[in-house]
Order: sequence, then structure tokens, then C-alpha cells
Amino acid sequence: MASKIKIYKGTVTAGQTNGTLVSSGTGASPIESGMIDVPASDYQDGDWIKLAARCDAGYKTVENGGKHASISIVDSTSVTMWQLAPDDEGQAGTPQSWGAALDFTSEIGATNTIFWARARAASTEEPVNDTSVQIKVAAKIQATS
Repeated sequence: MASKIKIYKGTVTAGQTNGTLVSSGTGASPIESGMIDVPASDYQDGDWIKLAARCDAGYKTVENGGKHASISIVDSTSVTMWQLAPDDEGQAGTPQSWGAALDFTSEIGATNTIFWARARAASTEEPVNDTSVQIKVAAKIQATS
């Protein structure tokens, strides 16, 4: 069954239906962190990436266990290398801890709900184009009528 909630990137506007659909398993349209220099020591944080979650027309999330949706990064080796944050008036709000899921307590409908993501590089990494990271959306979805 096809997912009824999807992630969009590029030009995304809260309350609109714009943006480019992020690919699901094909790698054709991934979320890209941009260039991050591998530092001599510690970590180098990348820039925030503006993203949107929205349901297909005719669907919405419903509250389940105190939240409407939870977005997380799935990567068994480097999950702590990504960070998520809610939107705060057009910019990244208070970020979650590195590797932690971002919970949405409000309904996500057929228009964009904005959130933010960023990656980091560690001094121990080799410069590569890492395609192993996936974003996971967990939500209970129902038809609007």
C-alpha cells in the first residue's frame, strides 16, 4: 500500500502544497545535506534543510499515543549524525538531540507542515556521498470524510 503521508523538499511553504517529493527507496530525489567539510577534530554541522510533511489529498493524521506523527532518521551506523527541529516562524526551532525523533502533536493534513533537518560530519569520517540514511515517518492516517 502506498504511503498517504510524504516528505517534500526544495521550495516548501507552510500551508501550501508546493515542494518536490522526496524519493521513497529509489534515491532519485533524496534529501541532500549539502557540502560539509570534515573537520580536523570534533564535528562540523551542516546547514539546516527546510522540509515539509503532508498527507495526500483526502487524508490527515490522527492523534495516537499523544502525537500525530513522529519523524526519525534511520541509519544503523550514523543515526547521531542527523538532527531534526520543528519550524519556528520560518526557521529551525529548538532542535532535538542528535539522532532523536521529532514528534508532531498537531494534525498534519493535505498542506505542508514544515520541519528542519541537518547533518554533521565527524573528524573520523572519510569524505563520501553517504546514501545509506533514510527518513522514517510514523503516523496514523485516516480519510478526512
